[in-house]
Amino acid sequence: MKYTLLLVVAFLAASFVSGAPTTNDEDQIIITTDFFPDELSVYSSQNDIISITVPLNSINFEDNDDDSDPDIILFFVEADLDNGEVKEYKGLYRYKNGTATKMLDDGTSSTASIDDSKLAFFGAKSGIYVYDNEDGSVKKYGTVDDSVIDIVKLNGTDALYVLTEDHTVYKVTEEGNKKVAVDGAKDAQQIMLDYSDNVYFYGPAKKPKVVTENGVQEILGLPENPAQVRLIKPPFVIENGVVFIVDNDIYTIFANGTSEKTDFKLDAKPTASAVEATLIQYYAYNKKIYEYNILTIILGELFDELKTFLEEKAEDIQSIATRSRSGFRA
Repeated sequence: MKYTLLLVVAFLAASFVSGAPTTNDEDQIIITTDFFPDELSVYSSQNDIISITVPLNSINFEDNDDDSDPDIILFFVEADLDNGEVKEYKGLYRYKNGTATKMLDDGTSSTASIDDSKLAFFGAKSGIYVYDNEDGSVKKYGTVDDSVIDIVKLNGTDALYVLTEDHTVYKVTEEGNKKVAVDGAKDAQQIMLDYSDNVYFYGPAKKPKVVTENGVQEILGLPENPAQVRLIKPPFVIENGVVFIVDNDIYTIFANGTSEKTDFKLDAKPTASAVEATLIQYYAYNKKIYEYNILTIILGELFDELKTFLEEKAEDIQSIATRSRSGFRA
């Protein structure tokens, strides 16, 4: 892939979730149902889609790949929801070349590192599994047999973090054969990894914290007593932070314990988001998956309000156009 083009568009995606702090309500862009037109839908289900992963390794992006419009492979999980909470998992799927294939009946989550491998890792009620894109196989990984409800993969190592059904966070090493509980991450409800391998989580009080090499730190500057929150993996140009949805507002939270509100507000709230690939983004809404090619938005007629907002970032886009995705690899 031509990375100069990718990174120009990457900043546009980063602007979407990490704009300057909002001081005027008139500057906000409100995400409504109009942002989910039928023509952008690529998959429809009987169930809610609760997570989407776009691998940034060689499953989708090989360094010698000159294809500027690749067929993206993604993984997603379906479930029945009750007031936004998972009532029953309905399987983990791979979406490839326009076709969705169930990979695990009891799959709950998926992850992949930024490296040259063609592997992805799945969390499931029966433990951890590894997917090999060379042959499309899914095999049990290691000896961990806990019921895993969330999983993230570190870069440059075989280590994983998993969240089990009893809300314990473990670091899993030695090819899935050793697990150690993470101190300070008690009662975690969700986990997320940034591109510097810092781990973010929140507990029942919905206050996010970050685990770094210096220990556990609470994120400051967020609203009190939110009804719903969600961690989202950011575009890869954001190294030391992740996206945090607080009710209808979008924040970026950082490894240094700070937070920043963006210019976007959610009137229509996706049940899952995948913005990490930056060039192409995916959102789940009302039991459908929507594909957004950012260049198409910029050059086309869809979403005039969003297009104007992104065009205003032209000077900033130029300043990072020479950065390389490979610089985020361990």
